[in-house]
Amino acid sequence: MRTRPGPGVRTVLAAVLAAGLLLVAACSDDSDTSPAPGSASTPAGRDLPADAVAIMDSEPYLAAQWPYLVIDPESGEVVYTNLADQLMLLASQTKHFVVGSVYNDLGADTMLTTPVYATAAPSGGTLDGDLVLVASGDLALGGRNAADGEFDFATEGIDHVYADALPGAVLAPGDPLAGLDDIAAQVADSGVSHIDGDVLIDPRLWETYSTVEGLVPPIFVNDNLVDLQVTPGEPGQPATIEMLPVNSFFTIDSQVITGAADSDADLQVEADEADPRIIHVTGSAPAGTTSLTIYRVPDASSWARALFIDALQRAGITVTSTAEANDETSLPAEGSYEDDLKVASLESAPLGEAGAMILATSYNTGANSFLCQLAVEAGTDQCSEGLPAVRTLAAEAGISSSDLVLVDGQGGDPASATPEAVIKWFEWVNTQPWASTFWAGQPVLGERGSLSGVGVDSLAKGKVVAKTGTSADVEPDTGRLIISMQGLSGYLDTGDGKQFLFVVGVSGAVFPDLPRGVFQVGDDVGMVAAAFQQALAT
Repeated sequence: MRTRPGPGVRTVLAAVLAAGLLLVAACSDDSDTSPAPGSASTPAGRDLPADAVAIMDSEPYLAAQWPYLVIDPESGEVVYTNLADQLMLLASQTKHFVVGSVYNDLGADTMLTTPVYATAAPSGGTLDGDLVLVASGDLALGGRNAADGEFDFATEGIDHVYADALPGAVLAPGDPLAGLDDIAAQVADSGVSHIDGDVLIDPRLWETYSTVEGLVPPIFVNDNLVDLQVTPGEPGQPATIEMLPVNSFFTIDSQVITGAADSDADLQVEADEADPRIIHVTGSAPAGTTSLTIYRVPDASSWARALFIDALQRAGITVTSTAEANDETSLPAEGSYEDDLKVASLESAPLGEAGAMILATSYNTGANSFLCQLAVEAGTDQCSEGLPAVRTLAAEAGISSSDLVLVDGQGGDPASATPEAVIKWFEWVNTQPWASTFWAGQPVLGERGSLSGVGVDSLAKGKVVAKTGTSADVEPDTGRLIISMQGLSGYLDTGDGKQFLFVVGVSGAVFPDLPRGVFQVGDDVGMVAAAFQQALAT
């Protein structure tokens, strides 16, 4: 029986490897008597690149195993292989399968529509009934520049979805309230100027999905986060906090002190026990540097409702309701909304745009919402029922059920696959009309997403296109980081239109501590892939 790390370490593990890191841990079978890394070769006798062997033989990996498989998809030649027919933990590489399944079953070009209905016909500008926004699972609801058909994420810094665990996080691009303002303007244009009933959010598209990453509802505004931007003063003096988006729902109680310029931000955020609409922010922030942290909203429907009411008021509409929470008991019967009472609607960016952000940054909540969309497509409101759709498609790709294990959308343990199964998936993806969308969303070595900081000076920069995945845990008494799997899978661009499909990973590596370990292992696996690319490009 394993001892899990404490909550603070769990938070860091879940987000510090924003590359797809999840707090996941499972014991792997290290009883295999595979060859030492430097001696592994292909059936044709091709030796591993020296740069790859040097990494594999270095101290953190002396007791580790390196599964890998590199193939030429045109000829079928196996270039490098080791443990390719044995299960390895997938972690966030699971997103390959989930995002691809959504592209296939729902369509990468599909846009989700969020409608707004009145429950009675307005009279003289007054709505005596309720105004209901029906959640569609749109991950941005008009934010992230969705009006331009995009689903943008932070590239100059770390996206705010990781701001509670990673330094250097920045606000998400675009106005998070743009969609609600658009809807509110449509409501006003329909002739409504006064709402005597309530304003409600209908979140019944799927049952809120509880995951290791947190709750996944079908309604999202600003990723269901309150951004807390901390501006320091002079050392020892109070810092000031700006709450974004500006809203009437939460109140901030700031007790943050400015620290020395060379100190690290140390911010704690929690809701008041007696009044959860008061957010306490304590700790310190370094002088001279603006810091960002977040509060994860536990009641997404009430949050969206409050922001919607604010938008309606900005549009000149009076709302008389003083209720604080979303009252689901007052919602009309499902399926009873009348088309002639629809007063507004909002279209999302294409699912291919959202999928690109999920793949590039390893956005766990987004991946889990995609699983929920698959469940809805299958006619159920239980998100876990989206898994059969992924398995069915994997079987269509020629993957045996024994070679793929799935538990959720994000890649929680024990999600596993053989390297051979992952390569089969890629080969099948390449026959699909949405293949270019799938590959365009992937991280790129030294340039994009979770690989943007790896290999920036490598000759392989821009030529390794692959999804990261990490499964790790911390030894409680020593603080050592134990890597159950650091994986990477995608393709190697060797020039002249030639691409090799690959999977590489390491399990059983041990590092002295979390901060050094999480960055070194990601860099090392990335540079093994870079060594493969360079060897094949010569």
